[in-house]
Amino acid sequence: MTNATVKIEKNDFLGNLNKIKVLQLIRNEKEITRAEIIRKSGLSAPTVTRIVESLAQQNLIQSEGLGSSIGGRPPQLINFKSKENYVIGIDLGATFIRSALSNLDGEFIFEIHIPTNLKKGFEGVMEQVGELIVKLCQRAAQKSLPIWGIGIAVCGMVNKNTGLVEYSPIFGWKNVNIQEALSKYTNLKIELGNVTHLIALGELLYGVGNDYKNFICINLGYGIGSGIIVDGKLFGGADGIAGEIGHIVVDKHSTRKGLEGVSGTLEALASGYGIADIAREYAITNKESILHPMDIADIDAKMVFEAAKNGDPLASKIIDDTAGYLSIGIDTLIKLFNTECIVLSGGLVQNSDVLIEKIRAELTNYSMSAVSRTVTVVKSGFGENAALMGSFSLILERILMLESLE
Repeated sequence: MTNATVKIEKNDFLGNLNKIKVLQLIRNEKEITRAEIIRKSGLSAPTVTRIVESLAQQNLIQSEGLGSSIGGRPPQLINFKSKENYVIGIDLGATFIRSALSNLDGEFIFEIHIPTNLKKGFEGVMEQVGELIVKLCQRAAQKSLPIWGIGIAVCGMVNKNTGLVEYSPIFGWKNVNIQEALSKYTNLKIELGNVTHLIALGELLYGVGNDYKNFICINLGYGIGSGIIVDGKLFGGADGIAGEIGHIVVDKHSTRKGLEGVSGTLEALASGYGIADIAREYAITNKESILHPMDIADIDAKMVFEAAKNGDPLASKIIDDTAGYLSIGIDTLIKLFNTECIVLSGGLVQNSDVLIEKIRAELTNYSMSAVSRTVTVVKSGFGENAALMGSFSLILERILMLESLE
């Protein structure tokens, strides 16, 4: 490689970094003038002009409206074309598959939700997802809406290097290729990620990321997982499967096993399926409990929370124990990552603040007295749409980094 070639490649690399910087600045500022871009980016006027023209040609930004002026011609305002560009998001859950067509502001244009047919296995579930993608693409075509890509949030360990779902205890999948399976339904670029990682990414780009650059999302649903944001970036680890907090052991004396087959894990003792399993076992012999006369097979975590709300001693103890185990896991993450905020999402916290309040109280028992630092614990503002917002954000992140989506 010649010195001239090295210089050209270096200039191309720096030029792309500058372009990324300008695009992210425009998106974050909502409206901005070229003069403000020059001042805030530190780039020269000719460089900014060249980048702005290039981004406009890519249909990512536009000049719309005039800014204020203390004299002379008012400057043009530049904004990110978030409402003119679209993505498809898929929340691939074990109970439901939720899908939506959205603009880059995360505003839903059209939604389709269907029950997940686990009995059909991987191929059957992929057929369900593929049919949803086709319907959403047809809907977008009717309105001539440009789609940049498809983001999929899946419950499982997604290897960022291979793109494979290495393992999903909830689905019972090992080393499956979702992108390949769905390629026969669309030519659009398909990106996928672990559901809790994407919830964290969604919060970064659309939610608490406005206030925090170091936070951890913990998804408390049928299973348990975490997505870790460090200095404004998703932390994935060597293969992209960091944050599997549900599979850490929080009680080595427990014989209760999680779906991964390990005893005493956080999922075994505090997940949606863990709570249901515990309640089913004790409801059989606890004749005073509201849960006792129920069909044991029908008892789920939601019923346990309802029973606790009505003062049932058995259900209340199960919820107290759940909060205790979750607090151990959350405290571990807080101390490992020195985070600023914990964001809780998922079915266990969606409809009630009881569990969150208990977790906050438990966490105070583990704080180090010599270190005066408070970590905020909040509920995700996106509710049941948290994973969908995450799937949208996966494509938005690629756009903002000017990565190819072809």
